[in-house]
Amino acid sequence: MPANTVLLCCAFLVLLYAALSINVSRVRIQGRESPRVTEAQLTQAIRAHGNAAEYIPLIVALLLYLHMAAPSPFVSAVALVATASRVVHAAGMLFAHGLRGRHALRFIGALGTYASLVALGIALLRQVL
Repeated sequence: MPANTVLLCCAFLVLLYAALSINVSRVRIQGRESPRVTEAQLTQAIRAHGNAAEYIPLIVALLLYLHMAAPSPFVSAVALVATASRVVHAAGMLFAHGLRGRHALRFIGALGTYASLVALGIALLRQVL
């Protein structure tokens, strides 16, 4: 894996967060201009952004620390899994039909995110112990 895989993943995660932020603004503006945009669509965009806000900063901070403290192929692999998981989860949140709609991508993305967080937590513990 390239040495800058972790940094590329962190950059992509930040851009994903920015895209989800912009999407909320886009839906808000469309809602003011068009009655076709529903409150549920706005809430769906806000929830996708909010969920990203819960996980992306922590993932980026852990990846950057571990990459600087002890770069390894393991950290790079976790960075790839975490990035893919957050993209897949966001897509699942946005593609679901309505607020109560379930989408397989959301579930898969959540599992990958949880697995990544556990792996990063264990890697951080290994650094400390």
